[in-house]
Amino acid sequence: MKRSTLLLGTFAGIALAACQNDMGGETAEAPAAAPMPAAAPMPAPAAPAAMPMDTNTYSLINEVTWVNLFAGHDLSSFTEVGGSSWSIVDDYVEATEGTENGFLVTRGSYGDVQVQAEIWASPEANSGIFMRCQDGANIAAATCYEVNIFDQREDQTYRTGGIVNFAEPMAQMDAADQWSTFDIVMEGDHLVVRMNDTLMVDSNDASFARGPIAFQWGAGTVRFRNIKLRPL
Repeated sequence: MKRSTLLLGTFAGIALAACQNDMGGETAEAPAAAPMPAAAPMPAPAAPAAMPMDTNTYSLINEVTWVNLFAGHDLSSFTEVGGSSWSIVDDYVEATEGTENGFLVTRGSYGDVQVQAEIWASPEANSGIFMRCQDGANIAAATCYEVNIFDQREDQTYRTGGIVNFAEPMAQMDAADQWSTFDIVMEGDHLVVRMNDTLMVDSNDASFARGPIAFQWGAGTVRFRNIKLRPL
């Protein structure tokens, strides 16, 4: 009886094992570990942003090209020629009388240049800015380009804002009893005059190439301030 029971148990065990194999009961291998995801590529460094222009620096760079001839302090940039007397009052230089035309003549000689100056004139004043003068000791409209400041000129052809003998003013403007800004550009034979941002002369002439600059008293009261220039 024991032998039969043992055999029966043996056969039962074999059958159970076969059944487990058929039903997938066999112990499965552990699944392979899932691969690690690839690391995301590092983004390329961004290009550095352009530095904005410092407008103050730009203005400074642009400003250093100008040379102050008179900023209210002294007349060391000029030689006084003629029969008027000049005096510094507050921030301007003025002449009110004289025995003959008087001039403040630059010590330097200039060809291609831009000149800016503020001018005050009484109604009867006769004044001007003389450019590229051929003789610094003898200033005259025949030997310079005279940018005129003379509202009551008898012949109005070359009144305030014109260049005497060379270019009539393109607009009629008066200088009397107010500060006016003159901007004069002479580059080669191209001559340009602006008065208070109004274009007065845009002309061409090659009579004079180079020379000193002179600021005139001829009659009345004339004042100049903020005189500066820059070579072109």
